[in-house]
Amino acid sequence: MKPTEGPIVLPRILHLTSAVTDEVLGFLGPAMRELSRMGRLQSIVLLDEARTRDNVERLGRHAELVGVADAGGGLARHRALYEACCREIVRSRPSTLHFHGLAACIVGALALRRAGATCQVLYSFERRHAAVAMRAIGWLIMVLAQRSLRPSRRAVVATFPLGVDAPGPRDLRHLVEHPVHAAFLAVPRDEAPAPRVLSGGTQAGTRSIDILSQIAVLLSAEAPDIEFRWLGRMDEGTASRFDAAGIRIVDTDDETVQAAEFARGWLHVAPWWTQGHPLFLIQAMAAGLPGVVLDCPRHRQVVEHGATGFVCASGDEMVRAVAMLIEDPGLRRRMGDAARERTRARFGPRPSDAFPPDLAGERSDARCPTP
Repeated sequence: MKPTEGPIVLPRILHLTSAVTDEVLGFLGPAMRELSRMGRLQSIVLLDEARTRDNVERLGRHAELVGVADAGGGLARHRALYEACCREIVRSRPSTLHFHGLAACIVGALALRRAGATCQVLYSFERRHAAVAMRAIGWLIMVLAQRSLRPSRRAVVATFPLGVDAPGPRDLRHLVEHPVHAAFLAVPRDEAPAPRVLSGGTQAGTRSIDILSQIAVLLSAEAPDIEFRWLGRMDEGTASRFDAAGIRIVDTDDETVQAAEFARGWLHVAPWWTQGHPLFLIQAMAAGLPGVVLDCPRHRQVVEHGATGFVCASGDEMVRAVAMLIEDPGLRRRMGDAARERTRARFGPRPSDAFPPDLAGERSDARCPTP
């Protein structure tokens, strides 16, 4: 080793994001779990808010957490993320930086320029309409951090098919279908004696709560033995509304416990639009539940209408679809079996070498940057 060279280090990935919403968790959770399984060292700089604390803790299972307290204003918040990212780049000396979301890309590019580390950069996003903006962000990263990037070592990552407007050269675009946790694919089906409708998450908008409550109230009036369960934690205000609608909250984020709950369920409902990776829906389908979802591009990419569930245009359509599945056990079984089979094929376990080296944080010539 030459005296001017730093010591060779193992590949290490530093993630940067802002608030860990359900959409962000849907992407980062499975990705970080898989990277951890592959033996990759990871740390993550993120915004630590009370409303997303449960999601933050889940990411902490796979990486060192560098939490940034919410400073209140948008500019102050981003500056705090920037300072924390600069410190973590110097401390952990990553071989790969992963920026998730538009704000993280800008903050991360500035931090990389200041730290002067030599890294490869991945940037990802969960929203389709961000593609055009990400093209500009990719250019900004190159301008701000060109001297710190390995030649051509930047790539864009997504969990949905990338269109012609996606940023970056085609050979540096990666579609990632995150593997679902094995617990959901392995749990045997064991339907509860009475109808059980499941939903879940850690955050839900007002409209989602209203639609789910409406479904519960309308169907319970027709069949009092129907049980509705929400898997995941919920704030007190929402919990009281669910209680009024007769929806039981199962407070857990443990995959094994969730899989056992799905095994007893009859179907899964997602009464909201999402622009992120629909992780909870995919987990339910992996456990053999048909999905009844509100129509949006991300749900259509997972649920095949009439084959693995129903894609509905309104809350009223969802009520009718749920009633149909409850009343027809043969249809429910066929759709559930198809959902599990297709989820296993698409999101099942895969060998480590199925991931491009960029996504695995591999960099054979990685050396610690000289401070």
